[in-house]
Amino acid sequence: MRHILQNIILIIFSVVLLSGCATKINASKIIPAGSTEVTRYKTVAFLDFSGNKGRDISSRLETTVIKAEVNDKKQYSVVDRANIDKIIKEQQFQMTMANPDTIVDFGQLVGAEAVWSGNAQSTYNVSRSYETRTKCMNYVDGKCTYLREYTVPCETRDMIVNVTPKLTSISTGQVVYAKEFKGRDNSYGCSDSIFTPESEGELYENALKNILYGFRLDIAPYVQTIQIELMSKTDGTNDSSKLLLKNGISFAKNNRMEKACELWQNGLKESPYSISLNYNIGVCKELAGKYNDALSYFSKAEDYAGKPLKTISDAINRAKESIENQKTLKQQM
Repeated sequence: MRHILQNIILIIFSVVLLSGCATKINASKIIPAGSTEVTRYKTVAFLDFSGNKGRDISSRLETTVIKAEVNDKKQYSVVDRANIDKIIKEQQFQMTMANPDTIVDFGQLVGAEAVWSGNAQSTYNVSRSYETRTKCMNYVDGKCTYLREYTVPCETRDMIVNVTPKLTSISTGQVVYAKEFKGRDNSYGCSDSIFTPESEGELYENALKNILYGFRLDIAPYVQTIQIELMSKTDGTNDSSKLLLKNGISFAKNNRMEKACELWQNGLKESPYSISLNYNIGVCKELAGKYNDALSYFSKAEDYAGKPLKTISDAINRAKESIENQKTLKQQM
């Protein structure tokens, strides 16, 4: 657990080099789940949702929960569907189980800490219209002398998907999570268009995609890629430290942050008031998951700058956010 939490920033993937701009590194960090309450229940079961898309979408959400991983570690154990179907058949439970007492009884039978249920509905509409076209019917000396108007039939296809998943605690019988997700997609085309409008199935998949993504962010921590800017200005840096600062940037550009951090640390011994060296070492601490240390170095860099600098202000806010995230992640993981 400690190893996971101390490495919220996981990997430096690459260095972004933009002409005339500062060097930026791409890194990954773990963001807490949107709902801490959901993460308290590690063994869950899924029931078919009510609604015309209930079975399909509950199955999709179940797959999302099964695949939820952090640092290659699965976050949930999901009761096997075959076992659920067997118990429902034997006990003659209603598939959607709207009654909370019934859900609790079911959860106890299958050994779940909490049970997902809910409603999933899709609405598909097609509206028809016409567009006017013009076509030249006669040319004289390369000029159109007779223009004819005509109409072509067109279609607007609109898909709306509404999903309301609910998680019921088996120990308390209370609904600990309930949220309405809405996805929408549409397509338009006419009979003479090169491309036909997307099919009902394609629109459904597109509308559902954002719902599944939003649900995933709520149920478990997830990895987010961020860009972190390095500083190279030499204010407050002596000649030998300037070289260490410069060489450190070069190593960082070649995905050698461990060597860059070593050089900057040596440079700081000679130039303790260097804005860039303090800031860059703060980045090193941030990448190591030592956010309190990172905040300390960022704050020193700001003090030595004597004025607010966006790069440093962003880093301070980022470190503070990471400190709070660590507290939340300890509860969720």
